[in-house]
Amino acid sequence: MRPGNSAVCPPFWNSFHMAQRKSKAAKQAKESRMFSSASTTWFIVLLYMFYNPSRAQNNIFGKNKYTEYQIGNMSLIITVPHGGSLQPSSIPSRDSGCWDKATSECYYTHSCPPGTAKDSTKCSVSTVKDLYTLETAQALAKEISLLSGGYTPHVIINHLSRSKLDVNREKDEAAFGNSEAEQAFDEFMEFINMAKSQIQKGLLIDIHGQAHPEQWIELGYLLSKANLDSGAFTASGTSIFSMSKELYNIPFETLLRGEKSLGKYIQDQNPKYVCVPSPTNLGPNGGNYFSGGYIVKTHGSKVSGSVDAVQIELPRWIRESSERPSFCVALAKAISHFYELSFN
Repeated sequence: MRPGNSAVCPPFWNSFHMAQRKSKAAKQAKESRMFSSASTTWFIVLLYMFYNPSRAQNNIFGKNKYTEYQIGNMSLIITVPHGGSLQPSSIPSRDSGCWDKATSECYYTHSCPPGTAKDSTKCSVSTVKDLYTLETAQALAKEISLLSGGYTPHVIINHLSRSKLDVNREKDEAAFGNSEAEQAFDEFMEFINMAKSQIQKGLLIDIHGQAHPEQWIELGYLLSKANLDSGAFTASGTSIFSMSKELYNIPFETLLRGEKSLGKYIQDQNPKYVCVPSPTNLGPNGGNYFSGGYIVKTHGSKVSGSVDAVQIELPRWIRESSERPSFCVALAKAISHFYELSFN
């Protein structure tokens, strides 16, 4: 199966080519908006100058190679925010934020403003690396390419240690006001925007690792565990709102945790890959669960757009080298089943 042969590949893998038919005027308008944005740095402008979406497998690096964009040619984006290991001395390590008693707010900066003080309880930050998530993302991309006959997902990586930058947080908490870290944050987010600009609709998979004792796979759609356990939620409050509107004839419960859910498709590959939410675990039932962070909230379809997003939190046993290859085969198949729903 050749990458250019759209007749033999599922619609999901071919949606990139639909995006190529966007009008020239729309593309020029978007480029104008990108280049005129006051927040866009000169370096990101240079990235766009060398950006060629027609050539999959090209890599673009941010300044100092802190961030990386592996250009794809399909409607799937994979992000790896917490798998980096670079610890440049020029970027101070992130610590707790500064608590302001008067306003009950945290200020994330290395030097606390007057009237505030470091508070590791109220303003704590996470600096732990999600081990093997980079390796998992790369293995997943490879399996998807094999499954699709040569199409490749867009892969966006933060190579900085989480102690230096956390791109799954608001910018202030992510970079603590350090200009070097802030530029890497901007590059990471702009890489996602570059990938999204090439597709009309698609899916973003945000890869994470967790150490919860349940050892299950947590699929985050921006619904709290209380919402999942109680059933008090609507499609409009999730990161797959666009998909729910596209598939209006399928009950949202079915897409979220029923017979046509990502959790169901993963468990169908192997029942040991227990997922929440899924038909067997509608919610965490009071257990541990991550609902999704900044990337899914910002780049999913809750607020706008037609790119849906899911945060996938993996237990360590799945990320380890002994299980990783088998799981990535299973996840690639599950993703294709889940998102082909929108193209059939």
